[in-house]
Amino acid sequence: MNNIDLLWDDFKKHFSFKKDEYIKIADFCSKSCKEMRDIILQTADELTENTFLFRLPWDMEATNEPVNFGKKIKWNYCFNEDEEFIFQLNRHRYFICLGQAFWIKQNDIYVKTFLNQLIDWINENIDIKNADRKVWRTLETGLRADYWVRAMSFFTSHPLITDEIKEKFFYALSVHANHLATNPKEGFSIKSNWGVMEYAGLYVLSHVLKNDEYKKKAIYFLKMALHTQIHDDGMQWEASSMYHNEVLDTYFEVLRVAKLYNDEVFSEDEKNIIKNMAFATLYHTYPNHHQILTGDSDDTDVRDLLSRAALLFKDSSLKFAGYKELDFESAWLFGTEGIVFYEKLENKRLPGGLIACHESGEAIWRDSYEENSDFIYFRNTSLGGGHGHQDKLHIEFWFEGEEILRDSGRFTYKDIDERYRLKGSQTHNVPIINNSEYAECRDSWIYKSLPPSIGNTFIIKENMLLFEGFHCGYMNIGVLLRRRVVAPTSDIIIISDEIIGNKDHVLSQHFAFGKNISLKTESNVAIGRGERCEFSVMCFDERGELLPEITHSLLSRHYNQIEETTALKVNTTGSYFLTTAIVKNRENTKIEIVKEDVYNFAYDVMLSKDTAQGYVIKRNKEKYGVVLIKNDVGNHSDLNGIRGVYGLGQTMVCELHKNPEYMTVLKW
Repeated sequence: MNNIDLLWDDFKKHFSFKKDEYIKIADFCSKSCKEMRDIILQTADELTENTFLFRLPWDMEATNEPVNFGKKIKWNYCFNEDEEFIFQLNRHRYFICLGQAFWIKQNDIYVKTFLNQLIDWINENIDIKNADRKVWRTLETGLRADYWVRAMSFFTSHPLITDEIKEKFFYALSVHANHLATNPKEGFSIKSNWGVMEYAGLYVLSHVLKNDEYKKKAIYFLKMALHTQIHDDGMQWEASSMYHNEVLDTYFEVLRVAKLYNDEVFSEDEKNIIKNMAFATLYHTYPNHHQILTGDSDDTDVRDLLSRAALLFKDSSLKFAGYKELDFESAWLFGTEGIVFYEKLENKRLPGGLIACHESGEAIWRDSYEENSDFIYFRNTSLGGGHGHQDKLHIEFWFEGEEILRDSGRFTYKDIDERYRLKGSQTHNVPIINNSEYAECRDSWIYKSLPPSIGNTFIIKENMLLFEGFHCGYMNIGVLLRRRVVAPTSDIIIISDEIIGNKDHVLSQHFAFGKNISLKTESNVAIGRGERCEFSVMCFDERGELLPEITHSLLSRHYNQIEETTALKVNTTGSYFLTTAIVKNRENTKIEIVKEDVYNFAYDVMLSKDTAQGYVIKRNKEKYGVVLIKNDVGNHSDLNGIRGVYGLGQTMVCELHKNPEYMTVLKW
């Protein structure tokens, strides 16, 4: 027996299931994962004709137009002048679909397609020096290595796998491994999502090729990246939910392969970091189970990742947030043993409440994890390198499971206008000074400046919320921006922005609404209507009420997809503050929002209109008071309030319908 046979037998032993097992997995997926099964089969059928449409849930750069190459694939084809098509084409994630389709339909056309495309790619590209460099980026190299291993594992017992194919397969993997092991950009890899995917690929290859040096190097960098990139709250640093989840899933693959070889890659503390990442994914979901759309992210359901996390960590809370039965991809990764274990795993319901991610500068509140929940999200964090957007002080929320305020998405990485608009502040729900960006882009990835976010406060007291933050993006013109989001209850939201410094500027607020929201104005009120709810919007500055302008804003749910939805914009000039109240209407209920002067009870004076804000929000029998003080309390502006209710805080709320004796102070 030669070395190739030894490697093949070992590879087959660790990665492949027996025929009966594959048939059981295919039967489970056909019964329990029909939607995903159909997507996989459609993708596989198109591949048999050399047609490529990147539609899988975690395809990083999806497409919506099929590309057919006829008889010969051009592996460096740049579709629609977007190099991301080359990268996606050469990751070969779709090879796994051919393996899954083979066992679902028991048709040799899928193994023939896999082998034809695999060997064609090797013949065209394995000589790195003479191949297109875009085919051999280290990111694609790491991903491709893992995907080849996973795809080939479906076919290890098939008679079409000849000795010649085995030899080419292992030779090509050795070229991949050497390319990854000699990557000179080690510092970049330690800090980037690239590094995790690169060295995960090298780790998988170290086992397949039986190379301890590769394994040692891969584990070193995987550990370095884990300790370097992941905040204490579990979020990956690059300010994008999608790349957080890509990194998380890559660590899942390392854990899976390590278990196949009885290898201990991570300490218990390091495993807990990965588990903490999974819980960060759980928390960073909308009521519809999709990842929050901030940064360069797509609108993707994360229940497959959470199901995988529940299985790996045997955690009942993660299962509660995942699917009731194991997801399609995990079924093929973990087999019937995983399917059965997941079915028996307890489902532990999670309560709603506040999740404060202090290191990541984010806060998430929800009344439950049901699909009809109220949900509020606030973000004031770093720009996160290339994948972050100008979304400091950004807010989103849902009423009764319906999206009201939303993020913009990404659409493209090409150096075109839409890229900059979607990264810019004016497509996010943020305050803006002089309609200008506070961190202009140098190119598609680099910002000219990186102004810090400061002073985040995330508080819940007596079911009343305060999210507060500052950012320094306009300090060059003498403006420190402060935003306070105050929610006396989950469907009454006050968004107040303040200039600290020179107020001789235009202060604006922009609000982008969900796809199904329509808006109209009635007097000084904007009325929003969705499929499930109706809400009122009123805006104020130091002089009184303002009428917002109904406009439109870009929305990209997925890469290469773009549309517009309704938006509001409101401006004030020469004011220290601009405040918008958004209140969900109840049936047969009139909303009243009244701005009131703030009274100092200790010294019997009214505070000036540019230093204090007071609001009364009335909805049927409910009546709430909100007081916002610009400066510290003291010096004859200490015991302040409205409607005879007082307190010693900068941010205070009260339930006037309950006849309170004092304000509830959310921030002293």
